[in-house]
Amino acid sequence: MKGETEKMKILVQGAGRGNLGLIKTAIAHDVFTIVTGMGGDYPCIPLADVNCYADISDPEAVLKVAKEQKVDGVIICCSDTGLRAVGRCNDVLHLTGISEEAAIVSSNKFLMKEKLQANGVRTAAFFKVSTEEELQHAVQNIGFPVIIKATDLQGSRGIAIVRDEETLLSSFHDVMSLTRQSYCIVEEFLEGKEYGAQSFVYDNEVLFVLPHGDETIMCKTAVPIGHYMPYEMDASLYEDTCNQVKSAIKALGLNNCAVNVDLIEKDGKAYIIELTGRVGANCLPELVSNYFGINYYEMILRTALGYSPMPIFETRREPCATLARMIRSDRTGVVDFISVPEIENAEIHLFVHQGSEVRAFTNSNDAIGEAIVSASSLSSCEKIMQEVIRNIKIDLL
Repeated sequence: MKGETEKMKILVQGAGRGNLGLIKTAIAHDVFTIVTGMGGDYPCIPLADVNCYADISDPEAVLKVAKEQKVDGVIICCSDTGLRAVGRCNDVLHLTGISEEAAIVSSNKFLMKEKLQANGVRTAAFFKVSTEEELQHAVQNIGFPVIIKATDLQGSRGIAIVRDEETLLSSFHDVMSLTRQSYCIVEEFLEGKEYGAQSFVYDNEVLFVLPHGDETIMCKTAVPIGHYMPYEMDASLYEDTCNQVKSAIKALGLNNCAVNVDLIEKDGKAYIIELTGRVGANCLPELVSNYFGINYYEMILRTALGYSPMPIFETRREPCATLARMIRSDRTGVVDFISVPEIENAEIHLFVHQGSEVRAFTNSNDAIGEAIVSASSLSSCEKIMQEVIRNIKIDLL
């Protein structure tokens, strides 16, 4: 992918590990890479052609970099923090990708829920809440249990499940202390099975909806520690999932981007928890790649640079079972010794080295590595994963 006289240029929002796969793909295709961020010891910095100091949450700061560098595309993976700036650059510079309006809506859970509700997408009942009085009104209408959510955070931050009056106020104030907004949302707690989906929309056509299973552990709330494909469901639920995801994508105005979706199954029906116009985190791009036998990052990159992703997507093969899991520690300490095995059909990536500080796992930021395996079936994937976990040796001081 080259211009006639010089390399194409991609601006990658953020230098963290979530963008590593994308930047490596860009380099492999001779694309000039520019990384924005606030500086620090991040893994994309040594790989990029240019590093520009800019707050990825500041659209004007990122737009200034994009103009100065005369980029052909702007992209972010696995994070909502810089999504609005991506949309701003796309709108102003007439680049291919998510619009600023769609980025704003998909980065704010309240605006998102309003759009979903207005367009008939199945989602949990909710209320916008700024005060203790509004909180009580919401709970009276919904009934316990409820979920209190910050509207501008991602992952498991700023979310509290409340089952009774005893912890209602403290949970509300905890969430409000984390958000930058003057409000949060209180929504119905749907009793059901959580799962997710990856999707891709190009030229207003949804190319696929790929459901995946989510493995979670309970900390303050359910925290994902792994994902797997395929996710088994009956034909009726699969059709309903596809319909709800497609309707949600249309409701938010998402186009020319990857889409990450959180869902819950209740009484055999799919409910949208939330979705956003970028690929999912924690190895989901790699799982999509393994499942289809393609480089999903290349689809994302091509689209951002104004190329069609179809030449990549059309080479997909028969699906392959694939599983990813975070490598985590149950205690805090400093790494004294590491030994990583070589196991067939397994990719193992550690984020720490000797001397690194490690925290007992409470959220994805505490992960010390990840493992990705592929095989003919999920049961075979699980056997390989267990071999990986058994043979990784990490001693802490």
